[in-house]
Amino acid sequence: MSKGRISGLFSRHRRELTDYVGKRLRDRDLAADFVQETFLRFVEHGDALPAGACRAFLFSTAHNLTVAHIRATQRRRTTAVTHEEIADIADDQAWPDQVAAARQRIRQLAAHLEELPPLTRRIFVLNRVSGLSYQQTAVKLDISESSVQKHLAAALQHLLRRLPR
Repeated sequence: MSKGRISGLFSRHRRELTDYVGKRLRDRDLAADFVQETFLRFVEHGDALPAGACRAFLFSTAHNLTVAHIRATQRRRTTAVTHEEIADIADDQAWPDQVAAARQRIRQLAAHLEELPPLTRRIFVLNRVSGLSYQQTAVKLDISESSVQKHLAAALQHLLRRLPR
């Protein structure tokens, strides 16, 4: 990716992105950090995007980072509880047999994924494991979104047939 392209995008969209994120977080410094992270992700994943899609990618990434931060902050909020209330909380740690069964299911899933053609497997991993959208996966692999959807459907059908219910 050319430095000029990144520099130009940064110059054009930094302030707008910072304002967008800052309004949601009410923290200008944190917003600036998120904008930096947005551009880092663009460098990693946006190099194949056409010029017209860059702004949308930047705003989508900034939005996703902001939403993830807000959700994480809300999950961390706690309220005061008494020692008795804490003592009544059930232990939710998995039992050793549950851990072993989960590991076995993961090994089965990995084996079934290996049965797929390489492109289908890569599409499944990019979309379902790495969390890339159909569009991002298509751009990364230089194929159509329709191809991504068809390969993903084939992968899911294969896994549904092979995995125990």
